[in-house]
Amino acid sequence: MKKLGNLSIKIKTSTLTSLYILIILVLSISITAYNFNEKLFQEKENALKENVINLSESYKESVITSNLEKIDELVNFLRKIKSVKDVFVIDEEGKVVGGTDFRYLGLKNPDFSDLAKSLNQFLFTLKVDNFTVGKVIVFYNQEILEEEVIKDIRKVITPLLFVVSFIIVASFLGTFFISSILVSPLLTLRERILNLLSEGFNPKTQYINQKSKPHRCIENITEDCWMFSENPYNTILPMAEKASKVCINCKIFKENSGDEIHQLSYSFIIMVASLNDFIKKLEEAHKERETLSCMAAMGEMSARLAHEIKNALYSISNAASYIKQNTDDKTIKDFGRVIKDEANRLNEITISFLNFSKLLDPKFEDKDINQTILESVELLKYDCEDEDIMLSLVLDSNLKSVKHDPNLIKQVIFNLVINSIDAIKEKGTNQIDKITIKTYKIKKDNDYVRLEVEDNGIGIKRENLESIFKPFFTTKQRGTGLGLSIVYKIIHAHGGNITVESEYGQYTKFIIEIPVR
Repeated sequence: MKKLGNLSIKIKTSTLTSLYILIILVLSISITAYNFNEKLFQEKENALKENVINLSESYKESVITSNLEKIDELVNFLRKIKSVKDVFVIDEEGKVVGGTDFRYLGLKNPDFSDLAKSLNQFLFTLKVDNFTVGKVIVFYNQEILEEEVIKDIRKVITPLLFVVSFIIVASFLGTFFISSILVSPLLTLRERILNLLSEGFNPKTQYINQKSKPHRCIENITEDCWMFSENPYNTILPMAEKASKVCINCKIFKENSGDEIHQLSYSFIIMVASLNDFIKKLEEAHKERETLSCMAAMGEMSARLAHEIKNALYSISNAASYIKQNTDDKTIKDFGRVIKDEANRLNEITISFLNFSKLLDPKFEDKDINQTILESVELLKYDCEDEDIMLSLVLDSNLKSVKHDPNLIKQVIFNLVINSIDAIKEKGTNQIDKITIKTYKIKKDNDYVRLEVEDNGIGIKRENLESIFKPFFTTKQRGTGLGLSIVYKIIHAHGGNITVESEYGQYTKFIIEIPVR
């Protein structure tokens, strides 16, 4: 198969074109022969019936007068037709007065079901002035008619085979000549595309699969060469920028990329990987900018409103306390309590607004981030125990110190775990409720620590995934919609990023990446 892939495109084009024409011709002849076969068979069957009708009409008077000699003559004439096997003549009373099988002679309304099992039947009614005077029943063999049709078709197809052979040879030679002319500019185009690749040109294309044994990358930009993987595109995507400059000059690429078209295909893999990598980064930057712009606008508004609201809520709360203390009316006391509770709740929301509006100024420390997580979890373990939720820690003990603000990271852990507890409570199944916090090191342009917080709660609906970090977006009845926005703000202040994976009804996983330095 590999040798076929390296054949000249002229040979492959000529062969495949000739094969295509052969298939078309064979299908055309087959369809024509099939239609002709049906039509010819119908004509032969109609001719048989017309002979039966004409002969029967000519001997009608003999049937009326019961002239047995003439009736036998009619039977013999019909029996001489090649496909006819049995003939029976029945008078107007339904009695057999003539036939090829003497067992049925003299029988009235005989049963011909045994004959009808293996033979086709044609019945012609003899009439005089719309009065039935007799019947002629003919049993004939359809297979004999079909054999005659096939013989007639073969007489037509045999000369066509010579014509088809000539067309195939002529098409191969003609296609070879034409493809020789077409390949020349294609080779030039290939060279231009490879040159554009080295300069960072990134058009869009589809990937192809190369089924071969794994081969080590001789350029050391990856472990195994992407050309030999089951999915070259997914393999090359993480290293698209390097591949666009290195792979096109690689010895392995040149030896294994096949003919001209295949080389173009592999080149396009590099192009689309580079383009998609660029688009992905651009989309992430756009989303981050949109979120930060929204946060800035809402933060400014929150700062202006929260101060005025807080003063008003303080007055309302004091007034409610005064009413409760200076009345004996139970209803008034109850309403006073409601006013005070709601004023306190609004005050908490106002404080959240104020916290959100503040410019973060992280106090960075070189500290073990696992220790920060353990200190955060210590405050939350009782909440998890109260809800019978298993809090699992999978912390990488090999992590070095990470530059971070412990208090802000604790706030991140606190908000995410509280969200997980709420999600598990909302799901409300009998499964084992679990929250897992995991840390480990990854390497991108620099060293990063990845922090994952995963739960098996209700999850997030697909249509809400794009909005969860936006300020004031919430699906909770009593939520402010600022928790995840503050988390996003804290992680961004650390030079990191946060993403979410979730399947509604199954799980949610928040993934945080913070640079070590």
